[in-house]
Amino acid sequence: MSGLKKNIVFNTLLSVSQILFPLVTFPYASRILGPEGMGAVNFADNFITYFLIFSALGIPLYGVREIAKVKNDSIALGKVYSELIFIHLVTSLISILILLGISLSSNKLFANFELYQIGMAILLGNVFIAEWFFQGIEKFKYIAIRTVVIRLFTIVLLFALVHSVADRNTYYALNLVATVLAAATNMYSVSKLVKISFKDLKLKHHLKPLFIIFSNSIITTIYLVFDTIILGFLTSDVYVGYYSASMRISKISLAVIGVLSAVLLPRLTVAFKEENWITARLLLHKSINFVVFLSIPIAMGTYCLSAEIIRLFAGEKYLPAVSSLQILCFIVVFVGMAQVFAHQILLPLHQERKILYASLFGVFVSLGLNFLLIPIYKQNGAAISSLATEFSVTLLLFFFSFKLFRVKFPILETLQALVTSASFFLIKMLVLKISGVPIVVVIITVLLSGLVYLAMQVWVWKNKNVLEVLAGFGPLKFLQKI
Repeated sequence: MSGLKKNIVFNTLLSVSQILFPLVTFPYASRILGPEGMGAVNFADNFITYFLIFSALGIPLYGVREIAKVKNDSIALGKVYSELIFIHLVTSLISILILLGISLSSNKLFANFELYQIGMAILLGNVFIAEWFFQGIEKFKYIAIRTVVIRLFTIVLLFALVHSVADRNTYYALNLVATVLAAATNMYSVSKLVKISFKDLKLKHHLKPLFIIFSNSIITTIYLVFDTIILGFLTSDVYVGYYSASMRISKISLAVIGVLSAVLLPRLTVAFKEENWITARLLLHKSINFVVFLSIPIAMGTYCLSAEIIRLFAGEKYLPAVSSLQILCFIVVFVGMAQVFAHQILLPLHQERKILYASLFGVFVSLGLNFLLIPIYKQNGAAISSLATEFSVTLLLFFFSFKLFRVKFPILETLQALVTSASFFLIKMLVLKISGVPIVVVIITVLLSGLVYLAMQVWVWKNKNVLEVLAGFGPLKFLQKI
């Protein structure tokens, strides 16, 4: 198996764990903490996310690119790692001081001060995780195994320690446990690979590209989490709880769509650097087709099963979240495409400014729609704003990317995916005649819909990309003849 295929397999394993983890933890936590408790935790988590983005200073993306450039030079590798870790540490300490000051001066934040104390510790621990280092040297097997083990451990802690609303802080502290374990493991692994030294650091040449990527990250974060912040200030924790439930469920699928993005960034960086346009075009063509093939049925399936999904994973108390989930489920299509344009075309081509412009445009769309719609439609207003923002940003990123590097968009494959996914509604209607139990409806509908979708892609549409992937598995080699 080629290195790229192995990386995709292990990153898929990581993404599957990202899906299964909330499927196990969220139904339990949402029922124990209720809409108000979950709302308070999610409000704090979204607020702290701003400081995580600020302290990271764009290093998670920039670091992958820079590490990929020097991955075969151990001395340069250690130098780049040390310089970026030092920058991250300084910005994190500044972020902690600012967060401390704000949380002490705001009555709303001080009411849940323990949550923000936990967030400060997460900020510090996040410095030493440095996932970008392992992504840059393409150690996806290590990342996947370590992450899965830590997630399994935190699941055990969740069921052992969280039993009532009073355990709200303990629930959030599990994020800190996971952060500390990941940081300790990664630091040990890095020390075995490179020499870490903070002597004779040259930081200046990192600052300009970091500032551009950071500006984009902080602006993107504004429209990604500011909807929750505005919703919390304009309404109450209950509506934040409804919205967070629908947003959390809709984001589960993003883990699948993001599989190729992390794997392809180092490869595309090298391809563009060496001006290997044929390889770059081939990788991007496969990536876009991958997004279309998966995101459209995921969005349609989530819309079709939205009521059953909310009942199953959040509970009856969260039924007002059904309508917002039906809106948010289509975000996966736009975010998937945006990742291709931003992280696989513009970033490897050093066009960070174009990503910044698109994100800045998204901020204006998001803020305007949030303040306009949330007072009227509550969580649904926030959902509409999020969907419209992602659509507008994706459209602008496509425009910028197309001008620099033209890749054929799979219009026919998109129409085929839409037509095939429409069958999910008929399948659900037939399943409801057998049972109305949410878990039964979801499982049977998903299985039957998946089989129908895959069968039509192979035997009706004869999708070459799907056939190529499936034919790579021994028992399915006969598909090469189709």
